[in-house]
Parts: sequence; structure tokens; C-alpha cells
Amino acid sequence: MNMNMNDPRNISSAGGNSAGGGAPNEEFHSLPQENFDTEEMRGSMQSILSQNLGSYVVIEFLIGTAMIMRKQGILYLVGRNFVTIYDDDYRNYIVCDIFSIKFVYFYYPGDKPRYNYNVLPSFNDSSNSRR
Repeated sequence: MNMNMNDPRNISSAGGNSAGGGAPNEEFHSLPQENFDTEEMRGSMQSILSQNLGSYVVIEFLIGTAMIMRKQGILYLVGRNFVTIYDDDYRNYIVCDIFSIKFVYFYYPGDKPRYNYNVLPSFNDSSNSRR
């Protein structure tokens, strides 16, 4: 099988140096990448993201009116109303609402944030408990 290395489905982790990371799961089923290089989509969030497939990103989402949630991973697929990122540390796909996106941070190849924003805090952690 001939693999196209420009296709984010054939990418291992960003820079290939993450512990426990690996190539995206071949069993994950998704739609083909949509073409956002049209007159009405130029300059849209979908267009910008689709031009950067395979980049390592941290995306900030507005939840409700005041809560920001971050997700990170390899930008895997962009649809009209969703974005899929691949968490190479935990080998999971995260499908997110594109209309909640407020900020996207793009990392240089091989760079990743120091903290994994996909890991939710444990409510059983005694250091976070309130008395």
C-alpha cells in the first residue's frame, strides 16, 4: 500500500517523539476531507484549519458564556461544522464543534505544549478538594 505522507491519516505523532504516541488508528472512520478552497469559504475557520492538516494544535473552545476548554492534538480532519484532532499521547480521536472555537495555537513541527490539556482533572484528587 502506497502511503501519502501529506495525508494526516498517515502521520505518526508530531515530530515522532511522544511517549506512548503513535500512528492514527486505521479503524477510525471519517468522511473524506472536504474542499474549503471555494469563494464563499475563503478566509473561514474551516478553510484556515483545512490548509493546516497534520499540524499540532491547541484549540480553545468557549463553553457557555464564560468557560474555556482546551483540546490538543494533530489536526486530522475539518468538516463544515466539526474538527477532528488526534491525541497522539492517548491515541484517541476528538471530534469538536467548530462553532465553539475561539483560538487555535499552531506549533512548529516537533513541538508540543508541556501540559496535556485533554486530561481532565480528577475530582477525587485530595489536593483539589474543598472543605
